[in-house]
Amino acid sequence: GNWCHEYRKLKAKVETIQKCQKHLMGEDLESLNLKELQQLEQQLESSLKHIRSRKNQLMPESISELQ
Repeated sequence: GNWCHEYRKLKAKVETIQKCQKHLMGEDLESLNLKELQQLEQQLESSLKHIRSRKNQLMPESISELQ
């Protein structure tokens, strides 16, 4: 029935998300072509910029709390 179709759709979504997560962790990269690897690299570099920016924002606050 209809719930079976919904189940298959959700299962496919979960598998896609799990595959993406593995790629972000540097796993199962064999399935990616050069363009996909470059996109993944850009995505990770962008994420790192955001993380470092947030860290640099928190550092002075953290230091002033220690004083």
